[in-house]
Amino acid sequence: MLLMGLLVGLLVGAGVGYAVWHGFASSPTSATHPSASAHASGTPSELPSLSPTPSPAVPVGQGVVPCPIAAPGGQHPLGAPAGPGEAQHADSSLDFCGMGNAVLPPGTVRFTTADNWGIGVANSCPTGSAGPDGMGPVLTIAEVLPDGSAGVDTDTQQGDWTDDGGTNMTTGGNYQLRVQAVAASCVWHIAIYPS
Repeated sequence: MLLMGLLVGLLVGAGVGYAVWHGFASSPTSATHPSASAHASGTPSELPSLSPTPSPAVPVGQGVVPCPIAAPGGQHPLGAPAGPGEAQHADSSLDFCGMGNAVLPPGTVRFTTADNWGIGVANSCPTGSAGPDGMGPVLTIAEVLPDGSAGVDTDTQQGDWTDDGGTNMTTGGNYQLRVQAVAASCVWHIAIYPS
């Protein structure tokens, strides 16, 4: 009887040990954002690194989110970005909403465009984000080349909020855009208009 009890105890202990070990060894799966697979007229290419040094982790709640997005309480309501300019076209897969810092398109997807392409921007940041004169930079949008270096063109939005903003970017290429906000609670709507 003692031998039978030891055998049952050994089998139960081994089963529990296996279950605990297996639970810790497996890795959770992560969901991807529906718009993460978006790309324009170019084909996706792998991006080895967006910067020569590791980027700091993006705080929870930041990054690309589904449109529309509401501005947090106390901020100016988020408006709409300007439309495409001459010889530029809208592409629904290159239309993004988000909060704080992000890379557009997300992941390793890139977009290809000729010269004189554009971006439309609307943003809303906390009151006072633009500094004492009210016209400091709150949102910077910069090109990221395939090797992770910065492209030629950038766009800087000034003031606590912008509605119907747009900028012509002169140099075509194969890009992602890096969005850097002055505050984690800055919300934005950015549309990329290839030429």
